[in-house]
Amino acid sequence: MPKVLVSSVINAPIERVWRTASDFNGLPAWMPGMKDSTIEDGKAPTAIGAVRRLGMQGTKDVLRERLEALDPSTCTITYSVLEGPLPVKNIRTTMHLRPITDSYGTLGEWSTQFDTEPGKEAEGEVFMTRVFGAGFRALKKHLGV
Repeated sequence: MPKVLVSSVINAPIERVWRTASDFNGLPAWMPGMKDSTIEDGKAPTAIGAVRRLGMQGTKDVLRERLEALDPSTCTITYSVLEGPLPVKNIRTTMHLRPITDSYGTLGEWSTQFDTEPGKEAEGEVFMTRVFGAGFRALKKHLGV
């Protein structure tokens, strides 16, 4: 099972980054390629098991993800992908934020495990690395840092 870890220094206090990154229904506000998000079945976006339905820009494709864990005490959010037009499958992803104490910044770590077709592991790793890298760049831009 391939794994990917992408990390980034975000020049903003962890509390500010967490408010944005932990909003399970707020991804389209900053993540490239997402146009809208709806939490299914009327659940709260903080409820473990909540499923977000993400519309993707420029297509009718939908990405459905389930919130697996949300821990404000460790600034960690974990979700799994239920369906979508991705070249990888059985995706389980965690974003973990850590304070950078000497600069009041934040270290963001986005990690994932997934399955691919046999022989496609490297392609999956490249794809997920690009997604997370673009996500961190967009998050910084959204935060104005």
